[in-house]
Amino acid sequence: MRIALILTGGTICSRAGSDGTRRSDVGTACTVLEQHYRLAHPYSSVEFDVQMPLNALSEDLTPDDWCTLLRTIAALDLRRYDGIIIAHGTDTLDQTAAMLSAALIGIPVPVMLVSAIEPLSEPQTNGHANFEAAVKLICKHLSGGVWVIYENSDGYMYLHRGFDLLPCQHESRSFYSGTMQKISAVLDAAPVHKKSTCFDMQMLSAHAKAAPEIMLIRPYNGLRYDKLPLEDVAAVVHGTYHSETANSVRFSPYAVQTLIQRCRSNGIPCYLAPCQEQNQSYGSGYDLVQEGAIPLGHMTLAFAYGAVWTGCMLGLSGEQLTSRVRQMRQSLESQLFRCCM
Repeated sequence: MRIALILTGGTICSRAGSDGTRRSDVGTACTVLEQHYRLAHPYSSVEFDVQMPLNALSEDLTPDDWCTLLRTIAALDLRRYDGIIIAHGTDTLDQTAAMLSAALIGIPVPVMLVSAIEPLSEPQTNGHANFEAAVKLICKHLSGGVWVIYENSDGYMYLHRGFDLLPCQHESRSFYSGTMQKISAVLDAAPVHKKSTCFDMQMLSAHAKAAPEIMLIRPYNGLRYDKLPLEDVAAVVHGTYHSETANSVRFSPYAVQTLIQRCRSNGIPCYLAPCQEQNQSYGSGYDLVQEGAIPLGHMTLAFAYGAVWTGCMLGLSGEQLTSRVRQMRQSLESQLFRCCM
């Protein structure tokens, strides 16, 4: 078995400095991860090919860093690998997992994102357990796609689809998603056949050069839409409250209609997510769609942002962009948890 190990930083790659604060150190983390794995599995024949394209805590990552990560993946000869493991921080794990899910649709090998609640040197870390579980699932031929594996505070290891992962809550030590399953439940006797790399994968290197400017907005009471700068923005992705609503009081600077009208004047698509494409439950959501907001249903806000970002990076716009984003989510939904022995 051969695995591409890509280290980007985060707590799993960090160590405390003389002042006690944690700084990313991918070089040290690589050594610690592999040494710990070899000690725990002395007879393992797994080989790791290491890449270190980034060295940053995940809260410091930028869209340009995403492009760097995509170029690193696109440069791999996937015929040589059984899987990819990406070491990543927890703070923005859901965002990178969502973006990669959209960008890597059709990838024939599993891409496993692993993180840690504490640095690898700390006895309470779950980083080693997460890493070892990722290796194990790759060796059992987990289906291609983007996955997140994480041991929660309940002591159980869970597997998540990357597009469905929710952000870790403040002071929490656990990740959740609508599709999470315990590792023990992720088994399927049907064999998984590798396919050739999809077209988008082949195009990643060509397109992942300049990151598009996508504005992500999370609503809150008091947000004034007449104050938001829209210069150089390729698209706006606006979140909704739990009832798929947002302020819709017309002729108010606090109403999303103000933003929609400004976007229309500047030729900028304004997406609303999550929001059903039809049959909005509340008049506020209905009014925003009628005004021109483009609804994106059945997806997290992080995935909507990642999918729109990926579509714009690939040069899509207008109805092509909207159709592609919706197709991305539908395509991912059709893939089930599969693992063959």
